[in-house]
Amino acid sequence: MKSSFLLRNSVKGRAIADFLVELPSDIIKHDETPVTRRDKDEIWELHTDGASSEEGAGIGLFLVSPSGEEINYAIRLKLAALNNEAEYEALLAGLRIAKSIDIQLLTAYIDSQLVASQLNGSFEARDVSMQKYLELAKVLVKNFTTFEIKQIPRNRNKKADALSKLTSLLYSHFTKKFMVEVLERMSTNEDTLMATII
Repeated sequence: MKSSFLLRNSVKGRAIADFLVELPSDIIKHDETPVTRRDKDEIWELHTDGASSEEGAGIGLFLVSPSGEEINYAIRLKLAALNNEAEYEALLAGLRIAKSIDIQLLTAYIDSQLVASQLNGSFEARDVSMQKYLELAKVLVKNFTTFEIKQIPRNRNKKADALSKLTSLLYSHFTKKFMVEVLERMSTNEDTLMATII
């Protein structure tokens, strides 16, 4: 069976890594997401994480509807960011996306104790940069009928963490020829098949 793949440069213009944190409101259209009126009136979950490294900064987030469907994002930050700034950028991007699809009830899960505690009011934002982020987060939170933020251990935030690492550490590989294959059987079995993910 032949294996086929698509060169990365043929989808370059639509690469997830090219998303900016300042998402335009038309990036998510209501008819392109698994959102229903019933879902909007029930509690959604937002999971976010930010990562900063020498290679760059990235954020990962996903929204989970009340019916369990997910909307996932991996976003490359085209700017230098400290880890706490990347954590705030992830939360802000998630809040903007949730607002754009008219979610009313939202619980955010984040592994940054600093960000969660500042937004809950148990930590004071002393740094000027953190104060600005906190004020912007408070403004965005007002868009929801109900909002709650919970700090969770890193081991319970693995998916958002993986998405953030994808864009902070591996971004340079996206611009090269890139192929991912799934091995469906052990190599020692006869007629091993490989299914390519494009």
